[in-house]
Amino acid sequence: MTWNPLQLRGLSFNSSGRSPASLEFQGGLNVICGASDTGKSFIVDAIDFLLGAKGPLRDIPERAGYDQVKLVLQTASNEIFTLLRSTGGADFRRFEGDWLSDTPNIEVSTILRQQHAHGKLDTLSTYLLSIINLAEKYVRTNQQGNTISLSFRKLARLILVRESDITKEISPILSGQYADRTKDYSVFKLLLTGVDDSALVTLAETRNEMAVTRQNNNAKIEFIDEMVEELQTEINNLGINRTAAEDRLSQLQEYSDTQQEILDQTQRELDIKQDHRYEIRRQLDRLSARINEIYGLLSRFELLKEHYQIDIERLSAIEESGSLFVYLEQTPCPLCGVMPDEQHQVEACDGDVESVIRAAIAEIAKVEKLAVELDQTTSDLSIESESLITQEEQLETDLQLLNQEIQEITAPLKDAQNTFSEIVKQSSEMERIIGLFDRIKQLQDKKATLCVETEESTIVVSSHVDLSKSLLDAFAEKVQNILQAWNFPNPNRVYFDDSSKDLVINGQPRTSRGKGLRAITHAAMTIGLMEFCKEKNLSHPGFVVLDSPLLAYYKPESSEDSLQGSDLKVRFYEYLATNHSDSQIIILENEHPPSDVIERITLTVFTKNPNEGRYGFFPL
Repeated sequence: MTWNPLQLRGLSFNSSGRSPASLEFQGGLNVICGASDTGKSFIVDAIDFLLGAKGPLRDIPERAGYDQVKLVLQTASNEIFTLLRSTGGADFRRFEGDWLSDTPNIEVSTILRQQHAHGKLDTLSTYLLSIINLAEKYVRTNQQGNTISLSFRKLARLILVRESDITKEISPILSGQYADRTKDYSVFKLLLTGVDDSALVTLAETRNEMAVTRQNNNAKIEFIDEMVEELQTEINNLGINRTAAEDRLSQLQEYSDTQQEILDQTQRELDIKQDHRYEIRRQLDRLSARINEIYGLLSRFELLKEHYQIDIERLSAIEESGSLFVYLEQTPCPLCGVMPDEQHQVEACDGDVESVIRAAIAEIAKVEKLAVELDQTTSDLSIESESLITQEEQLETDLQLLNQEIQEITAPLKDAQNTFSEIVKQSSEMERIIGLFDRIKQLQDKKATLCVETEESTIVVSSHVDLSKSLLDAFAEKVQNILQAWNFPNPNRVYFDDSSKDLVINGQPRTSRGKGLRAITHAAMTIGLMEFCKEKNLSHPGFVVLDSPLLAYYKPESSEDSLQGSDLKVRFYEYLATNHSDSQIIILENEHPPSDVIERITLTVFTKNPNEGRYGFFPL
């Protein structure tokens, strides 16, 4: 919200058969003074009428014959518009510009409805509220938290103060109707804070929600009680409390850690021996394969040696038979049949026996050499085989010993593993039991939370409108500063009383003073509210109209109520003339203001003398 004030620029009554009755206003302090019965108080009624009060307008003899009334206003952005209304009441016409002294063209007007309706821009109330940034606001109306749309009429009472209201023995922020007390205070709160009550939920809605909450919570609490009972029964059957379970779990965990260390160490030794066993088996496999390979070779070499022996025997036979042929008498060649004398003894042929003998001898020598080599190879393989067999037997012995060692490790390891598994099982059981206690605790905490929620759901929504003490103190301080500037008697301690919704001045309730002092303090609260909104950059209509705030000077109820002889009047006008040049205050009084301020204010004097000055608001 922002300070975006309106100001009044003129009031005019018109009729085709009578001279207009008009009055112009300026920014700052406007004073209308003069004798009684000259129409001063009627000016407040007329302004209120043109700001949305229900019609018809109060009838006085001087108003007879006037059928229209106009009010000219100016916004903070210098936009000027004129409102026109029949003196009989009903809706308004809005014209652009200042038509105070002239007759506007009805065809260029805009109709503004008299009855406020939330969100309807064609009503006077919404139009004025939108100018001062207070449209679409809600205020609380009762203890049940019901709200109503803010209308401009709810603000008018705080800015237009009649003589009959300025002296009432009630707070200036209250209308006096008990049923409207919450609503009146909510409007005051809206101006002081800039925050409306649109977020309020009605008590009926709240009670329904609370009833549902209680019902749901009670069902949850009943379910929790059943679960807690079941868990408690299970714990009772186990015959152990939480402390014992936690102690047992701690012992088991220590034992588990020790057993785990032993298992790890044993497993490492077992792994080393198993790796060694694997290596021995791998070597045995390699030896076995080589021995089998040697056996195969020796078997084949035995067959080869037999072939060598057969070859030698065959070649020896050829040698022996050939030798016999050499010593026999010459006969025809047994091979080719040629006669001895025709044989070519010096020439080689297939029947050359000597050559055959020589070849057989050479072949026998070759085979015998191969046989010797074969014997050597066989001998070497046999030796290697014996060595491998010896190694194999040693490795078999080592393997048996290693298997025995592994067996000796494995047997207790299995028992240790079984023991460890039992420890883990018992630990899990202790953790489960502790978990049962934790679950009961969680359920009990949840139940406690639900009980608190259920208890809170029975609290009735307060009818108190939320206004912080610090904010009320700041408002009271603003009014105190004004009263001190006016030199009001003993305004040294001013605070806001929440029960009466009014100020207490120097220990005395404001309403307990005489009507003259009530008028002064009422004016201070009305002006103080406008100044507070301006300083805090909050929304406010931006002008106030006060009828007879200085009653203490000319109509005191008693000597205690009289201000005769004090300088409050001088200070009152001096303060307003000095501090309200950019806002607007209209004062209607019987007595004239001090001459020192006349040049700095807008002054209108009603003389009630047809031969001197202005007679009154209406022409004589």
